[in-house]
Amino acid sequence: HNVLESDPWSWSFMVYPMRMVGWDDSSIKYLEIGNPFLWWGSATVCLLFPLQLFYWLVCWQRKCLNWRTASFREYIDGAMILWGGWALHYLPFFAMGRVTYIHHYLPALYFGILFLAYQIYNVSAWYLSERSLRRVLFACCVTVLFGFWWFSPLTYGWDKPITDLKGMRWASSWPVYEDKFEL
Repeated sequence: HNVLESDPWSWSFMVYPMRMVGWDDSSIKYLEIGNPFLWWGSATVCLLFPLQLFYWLVCWQRKCLNWRTASFREYIDGAMILWGGWALHYLPFFAMGRVTYIHHYLPALYFGILFLAYQIYNVSAWYLSERSLRRVLFACCVTVLFGFWWFSPLTYGWDKPITDLKGMRWASSWPVYEDKFEL
């Protein structure tokens, strides 16, 4: 691989964010990093959904669930549309024999984020009171806003030395402070 390429397996958990330009102190630095809470959360729910679906379908078939058939069907239909959008925009890249970049994952990420919100709302609504549901949704919003605020200097450009941004490297594979692929 060169500095820009990445494999599809690494996209959903943002293992190798892509540097967009030079990284010297005098240049504006951009890192295609996004919001880790959204990337990791959406990847987790998308990858676990087939297991969740299998479990719930077995319970539904054995009449272990106390859902009305209409509400269960409504949930499954919505979940399958969103998860299907994620899968159709992501899984074909595993079979492609071409150069792949992390930005190829962005259409799948769109569906993944919608699916994350769908799952958080529905699962919380089933198991929590209305008051607790509001607290969970508020905590999720605060977490997402914090992630946006924290990583916005890298997303929108940072024109000062990168060492001024402490705590931006949340994974050892992120090329925030040094470039492992530098030529």
